[in-house]
Amino acid sequence: MRTAFVTALTLSLTGINAVQAQTGSTANPAVELAFSDETAQVRYRGSTNAIAQKDAEVFYTVFLSEDRNVVGSAGLLAGTSLDRGPLQIKLGPQAYAVLLSEKNNDVFALALGVEARYNLVSNGALAVVGSAFYSPDVLTFGEADNLKDFMARAEIGLGTRLIGFGGYRWFTLDQLDREEETLQSEMFVGVRWQLR
Repeated sequence: MRTAFVTALTLSLTGINAVQAQTGSTANPAVELAFSDETAQVRYRGSTNAIAQKDAEVFYTVFLSEDRNVVGSAGLLAGTSLDRGPLQIKLGPQAYAVLLSEKNNDVFALALGVEARYNLVSNGALAVVGSAFYSPDVLTFGEADNLKDFMARAEIGLGTRLIGFGGYRWFTLDQLDREEETLQSEMFVGVRWQLR
């Protein structure tokens, strides 16, 4: 079963990458590193013209917890007409492959979500960002009924290409035996490096 989940994630990543390659290279790509007491995460994020929506972005993430739970994900967010001044709202899907530390206890989930960003200053050097992704039972496969991934953070510019951030993330799975597996429920800090 673990091989099936790894294969599904690989196909998701390959599919998004192939669409992105057909429409040109990403502009303003960035790499994020985030840490908490019990977790670490690295994320690549860049804009894409793969869909007609404005400000579309793709992102690829690897998450590791102290309990040796590993989560790989790939997503696509698109701009909306809901923007109001400094408030930007994006919508899109995210695919998760969750390899839990317990043997044969893995999950693949297709989540839909929203990301909201409010720029406190016009150049974006100070902002508040929140996101919410949810995968219902019908789109969650393996040893879970659903997946929830909620995050809120503040960002501050530290230089021309470097942005620091800190916030809180609540990332959980409702497992088949009705127990909740908490992958992360704590404060985190991190940095984002704009590659160009």
